[in-house]
This record gives sequence, structure tokens and C-alpha cells, in this order.
Amino acid sequence: MLKRYFDFVNESLNLILESDVVYSSKLRNVLSKIDSEISRKLIEIENRDLPVRSNYFDIVSAKNDMVSFIPDRKAQEILKDVKEFWRFNGSGGGWLKHSESNAELFSKLGYVPEGTPYSPNSRDIGEIVAETTSETSGKTYCWVKFMNGTGEYIGQGVYNKEKLIKAEGIKEKEVWTKSRQEIGVGRGIRALLLTTGEKFSDKDIEQFVNIYKATIDKLNDKFSFFEVVSGSDIVYWYNYDNYYQRSGTLGNSCMASARPSWLEIYTNNPDQCSMIIFKSPEDTDKIVGRAILWTLTDGKKFMDRIYTINDSDVNLFREYAKENGWYAKYHNSSSSNSEAYAPDGTKTNLNLKVILSQKDYNNFPYLDTLKFFTPGSGILNNIDGEYTLEDTGGGHSSCDCCGGNGRVECSECGGRGNEECGRCDGDGKVDCDDCSGRGDTTCSTCDGEGTTTDDEGNEISCADCDGKGDVECDECNGSGSVECSRCDGDGEFECSDCDGRGEVDCYDCN
Repeated sequence: MLKRYFDFVNESLNLILESDVVYSSKLRNVLSKIDSEISRKLIEIENRDLPVRSNYFDIVSAKNDMVSFIPDRKAQEILKDVKEFWRFNGSGGGWLKHSESNAELFSKLGYVPEGTPYSPNSRDIGEIVAETTSETSGKTYCWVKFMNGTGEYIGQGVYNKEKLIKAEGIKEKEVWTKSRQEIGVGRGIRALLLTTGEKFSDKDIEQFVNIYKATIDKLNDKFSFFEVVSGSDIVYWYNYDNYYQRSGTLGNSCMASARPSWLEIYTNNPDQCSMIIFKSPEDTDKIVGRAILWTLTDGKKFMDRIYTINDSDVNLFREYAKENGWYAKYHNSSSSNSEAYAPDGTKTNLNLKVILSQKDYNNFPYLDTLKFFTPGSGILNNIDGEYTLEDTGGGHSSCDCCGGNGRVECSECGGRGNEECGRCDGDGKVDCDDCSGRGDTTCSTCDGEGTTTDDEGNEISCADCDGKGDVECDECNGSGSVECSRCDGDGEFECSDCDGRGEVDCYDCN
């Protein structure tokens, strides 16, 4: 009977093909809190090749007796998809208007304009359908279709590629959100353990399930809204567009609109730096708090200054750090003090030193605690260094003018990288020379008289202009305006002073 039951479980889960077993960070966290041989065995088999077809196991926060998974075949289909996805990085433009002046670019792209171009936000994910380079401006324009977090199409347009940044890890996230199925904890764990050849009694399984349910119940509070992110996700969650409200220390953070290049110390060193985010229980697409999490040279995890909308959530971050065995900054300020809360809640002093994998940078974030950096060494600490990273403009404090960045905002274009076209005053259109902006020209048949003579010499109304004396201008099709040749109809052109970068070399230190 028992053997037949195990066969049934295996068959129902389709555990046939070998694949790496993968757990979510939440499930891994739950297993690490359970003191049992079963949890230790489950942790041991993660990332091992096992004959499983169901994979990517996760908790079900709302159901303490269930786990979720995705068929491994479906997961591999998602992960093997080589499509690249992009996010729009900017505001107030960066896309082409649906106007006749851009018709030639649209035609090259195969793009048919309808309505108005979609105005994307930083959460939207886009797929480039086609791209082309303007022969006049040299800019690359992309036809992009955007979708929301559930993969539904929401709009399209033609965008300047300089405004697009590659969205990393999209496919990896999809395996945790698409085609998910649920199964009872006991049944799923029993079947997974069977693939290893390990046998546990019904009593062992029952005890594990009871502890598992209790652990989920404990975590099924606000801790379930916490997540640790790294890489490009740090840039995404740093942006104030993704804050639930622009208030508190979170909304007033000096880095809330930082450029991606300023955050490279965070994004380019995932082994030494990640970020804890606290998602809003009212809207999980937004956050109500964040804190940088450093891995120190001695292996300790140190949670830096906490930024929140509500002051009360600072303690929740500290409790979350305690749950995970991390150290937390003692004084929640921008001081470089080394005092910290230990995981047991006691006060201690840390050796706050990090050695980054990438050693050199052109731009920097404002750092609260480990604010001293020595280029070439990759060393960050809270005591001393060649640079002091307290500049809010992406530099360091070795130059009063540029903060050590070496570059300042271009005064000619105000940092935009483009100047308004003086010929068309930014409109992209100028008066047609053929008709002087009137939209019509003198009829060549009647020389503007409106009448001609027939074969018998009688005066008759001119058929070509219907007796008006004027005809529609062929050059502008009667509109009175044509595309500005200086700016290619864009209404602006690349700034010659900064070559479109928006910045020039600092006069004080170059």
C-alpha cells in the first residue's frame, strides 16, 4: 500500500526528469528556521540534479499548509527565451510624436502610429520590435511595445534608445509568477525527498509539517512584504516613482532620483552589496522602506541606514535583520559610527570594511556609513580613504565644484543634452518657402486671376483653381509648414557644447 501511494505521488507530480532543484529565498528562509532532519535534508539537496519535473518551489503566504511550484518544462521554456527586455529611463519626452515630420522614420521601422505614443513609467517592461538610425541626427530610435507586470500589452511608441536601459532578470522572475501550481506541504515534501532515496516516517513528516505551518504563521505578517534585491533591481527600487508616498526619510532621500551610473557601487557588486526593500501592504508594486545590506570582509551582514515613510517601520527593519542573523546600524543616521545591533539585540562595534569586486568608478552614490573609498583598491570603510562619498550629484568631495566627479552640468543645454532648435522654436515645423506659410500658391493656369478664356475668347472661371486664383501648395500639402531641416523635425538637436551628454568637464579640476 505504501509503495503504491509513493508511486501515485510521483506520478501526480511528474517527477521524472533530472533538473536542478531550486527554492525561493522565502522557502529557503523558512527551512533554515526549522530544526529537523527533514529541513536539513531539503536544504542539502537544493541545486542538486534530481529526477524532478516540478521545480522552483516557494511558500504560499496565505496558506500555511501549501507550497507552490512550476512544471520544470515550463520553467525552462521561460528561461531559454532569448528576448531582451527594456525599461524607459527618463521623463518628459524621449519618444517621437505621431506627426508627418516623423513619417519617414516610422516607415523604416514598419511602425504604424495610432492615437498618441505611450508614455511609459519605470515599472513597465518593453520589447524592441525594430530600430533604425536617423541619417540627420545620428540618433537611434526603437519601436517598443510595453507590457505591465502581468505581461499584458499596455502601449507602444518610437523611443530614443538613449532613454532605454536593459531590464535584467525578467525571465528569472517569471518562473516565480507564471504557471504556478499548489500542493500540500506533506505530499510535496514527501515526493521530493523520495527522489533522493531518503526515507522518513509518517510521524517525521507530520512533525515537520506542523513546524512548517507554525513558521509560516509567524512569518505571515509584515515580514512577508520584505525582499532582498540586487543588481539593476536596486536602481529600480531607488527611484521615487516606485515609492508608495514621497514622504518621510524615504521620500526625502537625496538619492531618490539618482542616475543608474551613480549607483554602480551597489549594482556592480552583488556579492558585497544588496538592498532590503519593504513593499507596501496596500500596493506591493510600491515600497515604503529600503536599506542597503553590506557583506563585510569578515563575512558579517550589516544593514546600513534605514529609509522609511513611517518612522515606526525602522524597528520592523531591525527585527527583520535580527530574524536573518544580520547586524543593523545602531544610530539610524548618516554618521560613520561603527556601533551596531547584533542579531541577539545587544550593542556591539563592527569592523566596517568592504572590498568591492569592481575597484574603480566614475560616479558614486551618497553613502551613509561606509563613506570613505580608495580608488584602485575597491575598499570602502567608515574611517578614512582618498574619497569621501558625500556628494549628492554622483561625485565625491575632493572638488567643491563637481564633487570629484570631474564633470558639471552643461550650462548651454541645462543638462538636457539637447538644445531647442532656434529655427523652428522647438516646434519641429517651419513655414513653407513655396507658399510663405499660407498653404496655397498662385494658380499658374490663370496667374491668380481666377479666370481664363475659352477657344472662342470668352472669359470663364479657371477650372484648376475653381476661380479662386490660388491652389493648394504641393510642397506642404496645404498645411503651410514643413519639417524643419535643421532639427529633422524633432524640435531640438544635440548640444554641441557637451555632445549630447548633458555634462562638460569641470573647469576647476580639469
